[in-house]
Amino acid sequence: MPSVRVSRETVFKAMQSNPVRAALKAKADKIASRANSMKPSPDTKVWVEEGTRPKGRPYGRVLCDDVDQEYGTADTPKIRLLGRAAGI
Repeated sequence: MPSVRVSRETVFKAMQSNPVRAALKAKADKIASRANSMKPSPDTKVWVEEGTRPKGRPYGRVLCDDVDQEYGTADTPKIRLLGRAAGI
């Protein structure tokens, strides 16, 4: 049985491909949609940020402008909006 070797270049090209980036965006959009449906205040903004890390790995990140709701403070209860939306 012949062995298969995958080079770093092949992995880099695969992770930079449009289907991989589209899948990352689709997953982030799904999480953002869930977060928008669960947010306690209409003033809370949830959005998706896409980019590439310094070593070339792409990402899709869901962000929220109300950090106090995510982690909690003395005055704001911890609701973990993004964590719950992501299912973790």
